[in-house]
Amino acid sequence: MQITQIQLQQIGLPLQTPFVTAHGTTKLRITTLVTVYLDNGYSGVGELTAFTDSRYLPETQASAWTVLQREIAPLLRSFEFTRPSELAIYLQQQLRGNQLACAAVETAVWSAYAKRQQQPLAQLLGGNVRPIPVGISLGHFATTTELLAQVTASVAAGYQRVKLKLTGPADVAQVAAVRARYPKLTLMVDANSAFTPADLPALQQLDQLDLALIEQPLANDDFVQHAWLQQQLHTAICLDENILTLADAQTAVALKSCRAINLKITRVGGLTTALAIVAFCRQQQIQVWCGGMLASGVSRAFDLALASRMEFTLPGDISASARYFKQDILQQPLELRHGCLQLAATPGLGVTVDQQVVQQHLLKEKWLRL
Repeated sequence: MQITQIQLQQIGLPLQTPFVTAHGTTKLRITTLVTVYLDNGYSGVGELTAFTDSRYLPETQASAWTVLQREIAPLLRSFEFTRPSELAIYLQQQLRGNQLACAAVETAVWSAYAKRQQQPLAQLLGGNVRPIPVGISLGHFATTTELLAQVTASVAAGYQRVKLKLTGPADVAQVAAVRARYPKLTLMVDANSAFTPADLPALQQLDQLDLALIEQPLANDDFVQHAWLQQQLHTAICLDENILTLADAQTAVALKSCRAINLKITRVGGLTTALAIVAFCRQQQIQVWCGGMLASGVSRAFDLALASRMEFTLPGDISASARYFKQDILQQPLELRHGCLQLAATPGLGVTVDQQVVQQHLLKEKWLRL
């Protein structure tokens, strides 16, 4: 197989409500659909999930567009491969970093490859098409009353796990209030590096709230202090921003920096590396679950396909389309039923992009001829 063309479509999706984290506030999610066309007639879509700034990861929409046009596209001219993993390995050998840009192309190729193999992507990845239990990630709210209302709505909707975003030690009281209201709810928190080792007393308070996980409490490039913190806490620490490669996961386990990993497909460069990390976590008995990037239904479909594997026992951050966006870009938006989402059991990704909706939100478009 060879890639003949790559289509980039940058879109802006308005959110239902502003999403607030320790990194900032998002009202409009700017993202890019990446469609690859193969010489065998098949095509597949992926998503460039970078944000417009580098507060979460170094890559941005602007920098990744540059890499796609000036580096990835030229590298793939006349490049022949039989499986998506060969393309992933080739890009890893030729480029340093740029996981989000690489993942946008690699996942699109997986989608096209699944069509060619006449299999649902979930099955091709070692899972199966079935209802997938999912959780919800709630942004930070200024008042406990607002937060409790959102948690109540999430539980009523059927979400099987709730994650609360924290912006610092002052938010511990809000978490305690949620736990008091819902003593049996599967609850976790995500600090996005909003704490330091000096905040140990606040983290120990969280440790008393029967949380499933405490995600990314300390710096996004740290393993040593996380290892120290894990020794102080009974609750499992989960790493997110630290894990960009399989080597990062191996470092975290070797240092005992965490007992769980939030696996985001695009953050690690695509499905090939994601599958390698899943296999490593299974071998090391490290909990792995599927996180989200506040992305469109395209990325959620990839997340659901991966989360259909047996290793994913904790409901992931894969909420329904209507949870975040006023209008998603899928012909059939992902709808929550009994706390689960399910893809179509058709060859490929299991969702179809609605190009009319894409055109309504289109910011810019570029064709790369290979």
